[in-house]
Amino acid sequence: MNKTVVFFVDDDDAVRSATRKILEREDYRVIEAGTAEEARTVLAGETGRIDILLMDIYLPDGWGASLAQELLSSRPGMVTVYTTGAAKEDPILAGGLGQEPLVLQKPFTIEELLQVMEQARSASEA
Repeated sequence: MNKTVVFFVDDDDAVRSATRKILEREDYRVIEAGTAEEARTVLAGETGRIDILLMDIYLPDGWGASLAQELLSSRPGMVTVYTTGAAKEDPILAGGLGQEPLVLQKPFTIEELLQVMEQARSASEA
């Protein structure tokens, strides 16, 4: 069976590193970027399939939801999971993204990460 491919965009190096290790241990293939600009460059150079976009909502050089829409225009099959430290009542998360998004609240546990990734994996296979 092919590994599920995750494109993880987050500006926090420690979060990216720890999350990558957890996901790789669970047999995901992880591609990563730390900024919106780096994400554009990485995606442009990635020719293989990407199943899940794991995207921080707030990046230093852009809003993650806008970047996600941009990236999805070239890879419409990706399922998006947003990560955020903002309150769940944040109006951006409450419908401002155009659909009910999969959201992983920071800080998150390994179990929470794996649960939302399994939801995203199931959606990408549907």
